[in-house]
Amino acid sequence: MSACAPINPAAGSAETMVATVDCYVQSNVQAGYASLMGPGSPFGTALTIALTLYVAFLGYRLIFGRAGLSMGDMAPRMLLIGAVLALSSNWATYQVLVYDVLTDGPEEIASAITPGASEADLNERVDMLAGRMVDLADAWTEFDAQVIAQAPATPNAQPGAAPNGAVPTPETLSPASTGALGLIAPRDSLGPNMLLVSALLLVLASAGVLVIAKIILGLLLLLGPVFAILALFAGTRGLTLGWARAALMMALVPLMATITTAGAVALLEPILTDMFVAAGQGIFSLRSALAILVVLLVMVAVAVQLFRIGRTIVGGWTIQLGGAPAAPLPAAAPPAMAGEGSAPAIYNERMQALVGSIERAAVATASVAGTPQRQILLPQRSELAATPTAASAASTDRRITRGRVAAVRAPIKPARNAA
Repeated sequence: MSACAPINPAAGSAETMVATVDCYVQSNVQAGYASLMGPGSPFGTALTIALTLYVAFLGYRLIFGRAGLSMGDMAPRMLLIGAVLALSSNWATYQVLVYDVLTDGPEEIASAITPGASEADLNERVDMLAGRMVDLADAWTEFDAQVIAQAPATPNAQPGAAPNGAVPTPETLSPASTGALGLIAPRDSLGPNMLLVSALLLVLASAGVLVIAKIILGLLLLLGPVFAILALFAGTRGLTLGWARAALMMALVPLMATITTAGAVALLEPILTDMFVAAGQGIFSLRSALAILVVLLVMVAVAVQLFRIGRTIVGGWTIQLGGAPAAPLPAAAPPAMAGEGSAPAIYNERMQALVGSIERAAVATASVAGTPQRQILLPQRSELAATPTAASAASTDRRITRGRVAAVRAPIKPARNAA
């Protein structure tokens, strides 16, 4: 952080402010990452504990059949573990994949959209325009002061006449003007004040928006490794998604602000050039100053809406980390009867293997003891017939089958009244 130069107002407020903020943000993010992953930091222990718990929960799900070993199920989980380790334990990887993408990516996109309108060039042009507005305001103030000073010495002079034979501007208010506008801003301060306010709004709507977005993005990037660990578990995965949305929003705002600033600068440069030429002849136009102020007020309104637009864009973004959630098991269906077509697949392979081992043990015991054999059948899925008659027959016929013993429940008939 000691290598970052302080803000120098003489060199231009917009350019030096944005460059200084970029330097301080990068230094703070890098220093914070080193502190989190440094020796003796509790963050490394927390990372180890979180990865251990994640692997333990995954093994538990595999043991009890709640997760599969297929490539589609295990590949996302392995990629998630690798991404968390890469982003939480290596600054070079984090800088290339996250920091540079979110900080330098918007500038590259803006340069591709509007060639020659890079962030540094726009800040330099903004400083030049703001300086011209301030110079015009000073010249206008001196001009009005000379007119007021020479007015008593030349009683026959016409109202609004300029010294040294200069042609007065038609838009200049007369000294006898009264009303609300004259009370708020007198004739000798209305035009310069409009130019000074315009210069302030230009810097705030361009460099100010960039600085706000960069500072917030730096805070989010500083906490990035913490939110990367929270992506391991389903209960805290929403926090990681919220962090990613906020970081992407603060990366989109500078992109849109750069494009907006390029358009506003292109509109203001011809107006200020004409005002400079007219000021050399002693002509100062309130209409030109008003046009500049209106353009910058519109620019400020757009800059305020950029944050809302970015939030709307990233609001619908959803990501799926890890494997897809397991689909719920269907409701239990009536057991299939023998002779009703091919037997459906058993719903659980582990249960099938367990019942098969029990049957083999029962067969071995029956062959030794000479006792009759009883077969154990699993409840299986059955598809109801498409016709209404088959569906009604399946709903009324309820049989309990245990091997070779079959029982049929007869429908209960209402007892007739003996009386």
